[in-house]
Amino acid sequence: MIGANRTGTLIRLLTERTGTGKLRLGPEERECVAFANRLRQLSITGELRAVWTHIPNELAGASDKKQSNLAKIRYAIGKAMGMVAGAADYVFLAESGSFCIEMKSSTGKQTANQSDFQAWCEMIGVPYAVARSAAEAEECLQRWQLLRQ
Repeated sequence: MIGANRTGTLIRLLTERTGTGKLRLGPEERECVAFANRLRQLSITGELRAVWTHIPNELAGASDKKQSNLAKIRYAIGKAMGMVAGAADYVFLAESGSFCIEMKSSTGKQTANQSDFQAWCEMIGVPYAVARSAAEAEECLQRWQLLRQ
């Protein structure tokens, strides 16, 4: 268990305040929310030995054919600032290295950009996995020894 001061910091950082319970989520989004909730729990209890974040490339609207002008501007700015289309959904930074997980629904397939990002990770030696459920993603964390025993 981490110290009370650090626990308070993590609770402030990781508390979901969006009220997603009222939103209609697709299968992949539901698994991502379930995984993020589990990551929050593991982080606050000190079981997860990594800093993590979700890379919200979908918010840029890059794959949306009916982009608004504002979305096109945000996408262009994001690309200029270093956004990499196809970056993994979750990135973990640990003392032992960095790790990436791409979440997909049971029938989802990687885009060409996602496959290219995976290849880039593999070229550099960054462990990368495609997970089809929150449980499968947690198994990756166990395999990479990011969870305290």
